[in-house]
Amino acid sequence: MSETATLPAHSAQLECPKCHYRLTCYDLAHSTHCACPDCHNYFELRNEQLSGVLGRFTKGPDFVRQVLPLGATGTLPDGLSYRVLGYSARAEAKSIDFRWGEYVLFSAPDRYAQLAVYEGHWTFIRPDSRLHRVSNPKTREAAVEADDHRYELYNKYSPRIHHAAGEFNWNIRQDEALTVQEFIDPPYMLVREQGGGQPPAWYLAEHLEPAQVAEAFGVPAGQLPEREGVGAVQPAPGEPSWQPLLYFSFGLALLAVLLQLVLAGTKPSKSLLQESYVTQQAPGSIPAAGQSTVIVTPSFEVHGPTALYFQLWAGVDNQWLELPVSLVNERTGQGYEFTKTFEYYHGYEDGESWSEGSADADATLTNIPAGRYHLNLYPQSENAQSIRLRVGVTEHPTLESNLLLLLLVILAFPVVQYLRRRLHAQTRWSNSDYGPTS
Repeated sequence: MSETATLPAHSAQLECPKCHYRLTCYDLAHSTHCACPDCHNYFELRNEQLSGVLGRFTKGPDFVRQVLPLGATGTLPDGLSYRVLGYSARAEAKSIDFRWGEYVLFSAPDRYAQLAVYEGHWTFIRPDSRLHRVSNPKTREAAVEADDHRYELYNKYSPRIHHAAGEFNWNIRQDEALTVQEFIDPPYMLVREQGGGQPPAWYLAEHLEPAQVAEAFGVPAGQLPEREGVGAVQPAPGEPSWQPLLYFSFGLALLAVLLQLVLAGTKPSKSLLQESYVTQQAPGSIPAAGQSTVIVTPSFEVHGPTALYFQLWAGVDNQWLELPVSLVNERTGQGYEFTKTFEYYHGYEDGESWSEGSADADATLTNIPAGRYHLNLYPQSENAQSIRLRVGVTEHPTLESNLLLLLLVILAFPVVQYLRRRLHAQTRWSNSDYGPTS
């Protein structure tokens, strides 16, 4: 069975008058122009024949590589099946370095769309019959409000066509007289085209992932161009889950704060001990060693299981003090130990005062059972000088540090995502002459 016999309705094979290349035309009912993929000549399409040579494209297929073959079909996000009719490689009039490819798509009986690719970023473009109003149209802050979206001006240019292949339902050469404005609110874009004294035409574009394009048209993903940088309407990292992540994270943070308040209300902090002491040299010890007598505090009742918070202060002055502390259960004899070291030095040097160290320390012991307890303190210093001590014990302490640590854990991922999204947006707008960060 010949290829011609299997063509869709309203299709035919046409011969290029210049090089005799046989070009398949899939939409004879609407197509008005054709470009030969072989010799790059551009023709009018009249009475199912190529005629009226309009010129020849000087750039070859590699100007912007065509990766979707003419005639390929694929189903796109609007649920319609489209066929690739034509392809054009374009660049901005002001610089040939800003170049992209556009595919003309056709869905029978009469729907048209376009698929554009720039530096590996794909957008699906469809006509928009609405007439949008541009606010501040002559400024860098030009924008469009539509469907609860605010589209900000991202780019403004006139196109030049350097290569084309396949069929078109308009004279693509006339596009070079257009002024195009692109307004973005990722993953969507509104495109405004105006020229030749005609009313503006509007198009709505949306971002497509390369994998979507590859799957839709049945081409290997590795055949598509690699993405470079950030696309004009490429969604920020984690876009689908960003709002749910914010609600969940801040809800969890609020729950942690409320839980802390509830615990503080049901089990309020209570001071169990507040005592002051002065260290004394232990009998028979060598004075230089600084070994002091053991200090035993009064007993206190712990309503556990609970956490105990210890506040300690030592009146050290240009000296150090090591203070082992033992919490002793008077009924079971079980002990809970920790050690704190105090150092505080100060003086003058080169006319400047200096100091280092601290006379304060704290500690927390968790899950202490209920019972009667006292503290044994074993102070040791670098000399036999007496040192003042203050000791405080609080049960059910409000541990703001624990709450802060929990909040940091809860909010860490949202903060990282926020920074990634912010960098993404900054990179996007760095490619624009407009916008908030230009």
